[in-house]
Amino acid sequence: MNRYKFLFALPILWLTISNTFAASFNCNKAQTTLEKFICSQEQLNQADEQMGHEFRAVNASFPLKGFVLTTQKSFIASYPTCMLDDKGKIVATQATANACVKMVQSRIAELRQYGQSNVYSNANGKFLPDDLAILVYNDRGERFIKFWGNHMPDAYRPKPFPDGHLCDIEAKLIPANGKFKTDQTDDALIAVTDSAVNLSSHISCTARTGIAEGRYSRIN
Repeated sequence: MNRYKFLFALPILWLTISNTFAASFNCNKAQTTLEKFICSQEQLNQADEQMGHEFRAVNASFPLKGFVLTTQKSFIASYPTCMLDDKGKIVATQATANACVKMVQSRIAELRQYGQSNVYSNANGKFLPDDLAILVYNDRGERFIKFWGNHMPDAYRPKPFPDGHLCDIEAKLIPANGKFKTDQTDDALIAVTDSAVNLSSHISCTARTGIAEGRYSRIN
């Protein structure tokens, strides 16, 4: 965890998401180390701006309200780690610029995938970090499932989201006995229909959190 100590010296970026990264930001007002770095790197600046556009579009149309924003808060909290070198030191180099671009491009692809997914959840209305979202989608002829949420604070250092533990599993669905399994979800059998995802047994995510068996209803 030492490599993340520098985060305490930065503003909590996700609290200002609507004014900063979600719609890109005004480089004349850049304050944090990461913001200044983004503004100094043309490719990274463009990627960050594109991510802002993708976020706004997907967040506006996504059927499970609050989910995209919550995942973006989690991304923003981890965003500065792309500036760390192998020794956990913040450095502004071409290597870290490339790492940041790659990180943002991955997030853009993820946001786009959200918009192409069938969405299931146990959320009661607006999605909160301790709810679970299940996304099912096709990619190049194969079917995938993503489990995200069920946030729990650290037992010894309890802090609010995004600190703590959550489920973030993405895996290919493998046919099994008329249902599905994956290589990341224990022995659970997964039934996927238009109306619901049913899990035959508990799925472990971390020592602190997991996914309960049962039915998760289709949202969209």
